Amino acid sequence: MIAAVSLGFFGSIFGLVGMKCTKVGGSDQTKAKIACLAGLIFILSGLCSMTGCSLYANRITSEFFDPTFIAQK
Repeated sequence: MIAAVSLGFFGSIFGLVGMKCTKVGGSDQTKAKIACLAGLIFILSGLCSMTGCSLYANRITSEFFDPTFIAQK
């Protein structure tokens, strides 16, 4: 989840630089490449987030159905 948040932050920065309305980033062709990179980073961030949530849900369900687990259910 920390990787997902940090990738989302960098994706936002690259997305802001890649927008056509900003003066930073060079020509329109360069801005298009930066915007595409931002999209890929957002997809990677989503995959990291989905992985973290799935692993946590798996842990919760396996502890719930484990008969030897002593803690409160």
